[in-house]
Amino acid sequence: MKAEPKITLFPSFKTLSCAFQQIRGHIRNTPLIKSDYLSNLINGDVLIKAESLQVTGAFKFRGALYRLLNLTEKQQKQGVTAYSSGNFAAGLAAAGQILNIPVHLVMPHDAPGSKIQNAKKYGAHVTLCESSYPSREEAACNMAKELALSRNATLLHPFDDYEIIIGQASVALELQEQLEQSGIRCDHLLCPVGGGSLVAGASLVFGSSAQVWAVEVNGYHGMSLSLLSGNRCRAKGNIPCGCDALMALEPGVANLDITLKTGVKGVTVNSQNINQAVRLAFSEMNLVLEPSGAVAIAAIMENPELFKNKTVVAIGSGGNVDAEKYASILQSK
Repeated sequence: MKAEPKITLFPSFKTLSCAFQQIRGHIRNTPLIKSDYLSNLINGDVLIKAESLQVTGAFKFRGALYRLLNLTEKQQKQGVTAYSSGNFAAGLAAAGQILNIPVHLVMPHDAPGSKIQNAKKYGAHVTLCESSYPSREEAACNMAKELALSRNATLLHPFDDYEIIIGQASVALELQEQLEQSGIRCDHLLCPVGGGSLVAGASLVFGSSAQVWAVEVNGYHGMSLSLLSGNRCRAKGNIPCGCDALMALEPGVANLDITLKTGVKGVTVNSQNINQAVRLAFSEMNLVLEPSGAVAIAAIMENPELFKNKTVVAIGSGGNVDAEKYASILQSK
């Protein structure tokens, strides 16, 4: 066990709102799409927040843009370095292109080819990390630290960064506006979790009005373990995982501190239900989700009893998936 995180001061709603307004001109207002199938399954209402339609195909663009906007002028000129399995990489690259800030990325060698190309498309310099010890994320992180030092660049963490969490909270603020305009009250909000920046940001907005859930893949459920114990725990991560964006073995320090204090609960899903969720999103909503982006839907399919007679919002967090893998999932049973 590791010591409990020490962050105690959370950003005010005004701070979150100001951050949202700061990035709003560059992001897309992503739609809410009702799933009749899932609504009937729980005898309630299920809405999907389609962040797969966000700039770069994932919510990560929001936090990356806000983080770069808040660099000093000197830091912007020197550029940034980060590691990522893909979605944060593309989001950071796109934000860097918009703001003319040099971006250097370290990505695992087995990251989906589409995600590597996505980052390069937005002008980032990409270095592939061949090592997977002690984990693919940690190996890439260590390489990024060395690269940042050699380039005198600012090192950014893909999820364990307070300002990135503030930027990701814009997903929930946008959702809150949409729900209020439609006169809908959200009872449960489900967020896919790798390191936890999305669920931490969402819980700052919805923690007092809805039950927020951290949805993880079995075997990679460090956040769920940590929420249960009250301390930062590490998942084993020793089983095959088709969710390349959710393979962090433990949550970020700031992320866990926020989720502990906002009453977030954890739930895990298996790969079979994740693939079913990908197929459902396509067949019912014409929505392309990568497996990592479909885990919140999978949680409803796997645990409908948790959400009976309630209004549930599931965040479809990303849609960046190689065409061959996507076709294979759609064709499987």
